Amino acid sequence: MFGDDGWCRSCGMPLREQRGSLVLRTKGLANVSGAWVPNWRFDAICLDGALAQAVADRFAVSLMPVEWRGTAPVEGAAQIVVSSTAEPWFYPDELRRVTSARHGVTGRRCDGCDRWRWMPVAAAALPRPRVDASPEGQDVVASPEWFGDGWNSFREIAFRRSLAEVIAGAAPKDLAIAEFA
Repeated sequence: MFGDDGWCRSCGMPLREQRGSLVLRTKGLANVSGAWVPNWRFDAICLDGALAQAVADRFAVSLMPVEWRGTAPVEGAAQIVVSSTAEPWFYPDELRRVTSARHGVTGRRCDGCDRWRWMPVAAAALPRPRVDASPEGQDVVASPEWFGDGWNSFREIAFRRSLAEVIAGAAPKDLAIAEFA
């Protein structure tokens, strides 16, 4: 996704925006129809071929083909490639309050890449973003803030409501729309 040198070897955070395909193994993958989130990459949304085409036809998104190790369980699968905004979404003091209340610590700076990662909190516990999370011309954007613990890292993602409804509607048991507080 980010190239051989695009990951921090200490914490697993990407060091740049995505430039290659998400690679998935078919072993252990149950159902890959509609939309799904890979188990280890919580800020990646994948779509089956038909949904990917429908989304590409209606929305301003970047799609990247999913690369499979093993026989592809679905043809034409694609990942929505989400770029981060430049402007932070959250006030640091508010994130400190919610992460500290949940974990007793706010996060940590990686010894390898020197980047800060907030401890994860549920979407409902996050403070309201301080900036418009849906800049004009984009139907999906990611926060520049990173969250996670160990080798788990992710950004918060905001979808234009009409796109969120299409994706969540394709996987109602797995995906749900969460409003910003």
